[in-house]
Amino acid sequence: WTGVCDGDAESIHQARIATRRARAALKMIDRDDSERRELCRRLGRMLGQVRDLDITQEVFRSLSMRVPSASCAIGAARRTVEHDQQQARRRLVKALDHLELRALVALRERRSINALLFWKSWRRSVVHETLARQQALCEAIERTPAVYMPNRVHRVRIATKKLRYTLEVAIATGIRVDGTVMRDLRKTQDLLGRVHDIDVARRVVQRLDGKDKAIAAEAALLDAIMAADCAALHEKYLARRERIRAACDYCTEVVA
Repeated sequence: WTGVCDGDAESIHQARIATRRARAALKMIDRDDSERRELCRRLGRMLGQVRDLDITQEVFRSLSMRVPSASCAIGAARRTVEHDQQQARRRLVKALDHLELRALVALRERRSINALLFWKSWRRSVVHETLARQQALCEAIERTPAVYMPNRVHRVRIATKKLRYTLEVAIATGIRVDGTVMRDLRKTQDLLGRVHDIDVARRVVQRLDGKDKAIAAEAALLDAIMAADCAALHEKYLARRERIRAACDYCTEVVA
């Protein structure tokens, strides 16, 4: 938490993951309007705004080594992102000054999740949520054709992530889940996450000032390279799509 308050990139990343996992667990036991869930949502959004810019900066850092011939356009893009990073970090630090975390800190005093296994309502909640997340992922896959459509692919990523975190909660309650299924979900989430990261960076490049012909030419080169990267990663996703469908079928069996 000290690292988050200092704007440390890795601390922000780990805190964002922690809030997502907390939300997945709290969804099983809290009302939709609970203070703890709202706190996790708010904190997750704040951390996410900074983390997304950190990742965009990493994409351009990687491109600077791969495409030195586009150094001017990359430099211009990185300056834009760096400015946005500083603003986002300042907003985060100011917001944290007024954030009351007592509701989440109190969870440390709670008993282990395993102590609640005898609660029938707890197991029903896990089963119900797993089914809902599984259905959401199936629908996202069906609505996403083989043609590359960034927004729809991103929805598949979000649905995959939410199902994975829900299954982590199920595992913590003692429900046995195949490790291969968890691994397939994680790899797909990482793969589609990379597609999204590159797509976000492309938008930065596309917004660069086109009046400078040299930068405009380099920007066009960068855009073409990133488009090719997205296409290659999307092909990998298509090759894995049947595995994710199989994971959805497996979740149906677990629920049954």
